Amino acid sequence: RDRQNARVWTCVLSNTYICSKLRELSKETMGHGGRHRKDDIDTERATTAMAMMASSMTFATCAAAAQRIGLVIGIGCGTPLVGGLASAVAVGASAALSGQSARLISHKHERQLSKRARGKAPELFKDVDVIRDIFIGGSVFLFLSRGNLSRIFPSDVARVGANAYKSVAAKGSEYATDGQRRLLSTWLKAHGCHHCGSKRGSVIGDHMPPNKKAFGSGAAAKANRRASLPRRIVNYIRGVPLQRFYPQCEPCSALQSVAVRTGTRKFVTHRVGFKYGIVTGAACGVAALHYDEIRNWIDENVALARKLFTSSR
Repeated sequence: RDRQNARVWTCVLSNTYICSKLRELSKETMGHGGRHRKDDIDTERATTAMAMMASSMTFATCAAAAQRIGLVIGIGCGTPLVGGLASAVAVGASAALSGQSARLISHKHERQLSKRARGKAPELFKDVDVIRDIFIGGSVFLFLSRGNLSRIFPSDVARVGANAYKSVAAKGSEYATDGQRRLLSTWLKAHGCHHCGSKRGSVIGDHMPPNKKAFGSGAAAKANRRASLPRRIVNYIRGVPLQRFYPQCEPCSALQSVAVRTGTRKFVTHRVGFKYGIVTGAACGVAALHYDEIRNWIDENVALARKLFTSSR
C-alpha cells in the first residue's frame, strides 16, 4: 500500500512540476515581450543544433584521423600500455576540440541570426571548459565503447577487433562447429566482422587469441585438436589461454594468417570510432552550451526524488 501511495504521489508531483514549467514557458512566450522571447527560443534552438553538428563532425573527424595516425605509428585496438595511454590522449583531445568548436560556432551563428546578439568572440580553451569537455566526452565515449577507449584506433588482426560485440567459447584449437558457425554468421550479418565491420561474404570462426599465439606454434595447435581431458588439464597448467570465437570476414582472416605466420602487425580500419564520435561530439556540444541548465535540471529532479522518497516513508 505504501508503494502504491508513493507511485500516486510521484505521478501527482511530476505532473504538477511539468504543468508549472509549461505555464512558466507560456507566460514567457505569450506575455509582455512574448514575440521577442519566441524569437530568442528559436534562435537558441537553431544555435544548439548548429553547435551539435559542428562538435559531432569535429569528434568524428578526429576519430578518423586517430585511425590514420595509428596505422602510421603502429598502435591499434588492444595494444598494451602505449595503446591505452595514446587512446586516452586521442579521446581527450577530440572531446576538447569538439567543445571549443561548439562554442565558436554558437557565437558566430547567434550573430548571424539575431541583430541583438553582439559582443566579442568567446575565450577559447579555458582550463575549466577544457577539463569539463574532456570529462564529459571521455565518459560518453567510454560508455559507448564498453570500457575500451582504444576502439578509436584501427584493429590489430592478431587481437580482438574494435568492432567486437559478441563471442562464443572455443574448444581449444578445434574449428567452429556447424552450430557455432550459424551463430557467428548471424552476428556477422548483424554487427559485422569484429575487425573491420564488414558484413559481406562467408563467416570465419576466428580464434582469439590465434592458435599459434595460444599454443606457441601451428604444429602444437594442430596436435591439440580433439585433445583428451588430461591433455587439456596439462594445457591449463601450462597457461594456455582460453580461446573464444569471434565473427570474422574472409579478407581479415587472410590478412591475419599473414600477420601470425610472419610475426608482423597488420591493421585494418573500421567505422566504430567515427560512429561513436558523432554521438560523443553531440554530447560535448550540448554540454558546452547548456552545462549549467543541465546541472540545475538534474539538481531539481534529485531534490524532487528525495522529497518523494522522504514523504513515502
